[in-house]
This record gives sequence, structure tokens and C-alpha cells, in this order.
Amino acid sequence: MSKNRITHLMATALAAATIGLFPAAAHAETAPTAGTAVAAGTTTAAADGYLYAWEHSWKGGRQATWSGDSDSWADRNMRNQASSVHNNGFAGAYEDVRLFWHTDQSGAWYCLGNGSYLMDMRYDRFPDNGNGDGDGEPLNDNISSHDWVNAC
Repeated sequence: MSKNRITHLMATALAAATIGLFPAAAHAETAPTAGTAVAAGTTTAAADGYLYAWEHSWKGGRQATWSGDSDSWADRNMRNQASSVHNNGFAGAYEDVRLFWHTDQSGAWYCLGNGSYLMDMRYDRFPDNGNGDGDGEPLNDNISSHDWVNAC
């Protein structure tokens, strides 16, 4: 085998290994536009039953996790603090998460489907779903509670 052929094969193997070892960096290059919940793909961790929230966009800063409902995100010091969320729940019953404007699962809500995430919520808004306060308001730094549901 020629030296050039070996070099090419090694470079190809290194590139493949790099993508496999650093999926978040590879994903960031093809990140969706703001306002789009993205279904989990090969670059995300296996489902573990948790809802994750981060203080900053792109999973930065403090992190909070929940395996069940929360009447107030103050329980994890994350009320009106989150800029990035990920539904890493198990598929099946109670797989989707409703994110609420107010505590006690009240006010406007946003549906985060199973395996979906919002990496940068600065441009995402609560839909006008007739639940009162929060309709049309930004999701970023405005989530106060959540619940797990069969479907949104």
C-alpha cells in the first residue's frame, strides 16, 4: 500500500473517530434556527427519563434535572432562569413535557416532545393556547413549572 493511501486512510479514520467522540461539536455546526425543537438524533444521549434545563443557551451554566412534575422550578433554583432545555424522557406513556409560564402548571404552556430540545430559547415564545398569562411571551427565562403528559 502506498504512503499516500495509508495517510488518506488514517485521515479518514481520524475524522470518523473525531465525529464519534465529539458529537456536540459536530452538531453545533448544523444547529437548527431558533424556535425549532429538534428531535433527538444520533448525537444525543440515550433516554434517561429526565427533563434538563440550563441557565444559558447551548447547555451552558447551571443545570437542573427532574424525573417527575414540578410545581415550581424554584425547587431547583431555576424558576425564570432557563435558556436551554432537553426532554430526555423515556418513550411511551408520559413522554412529552409541558413547560408553563406560571407555577402550579398554570398560564401559557409550550410542548416539548419526547427526545426534543431547545438549545437557545431567546427567540422561542409560548403559544397563544388560551391558558391566560404568558401567551406570546418569550420562553427564555420565563419557565416556572412543568408536567409530563401523554401528548401535548
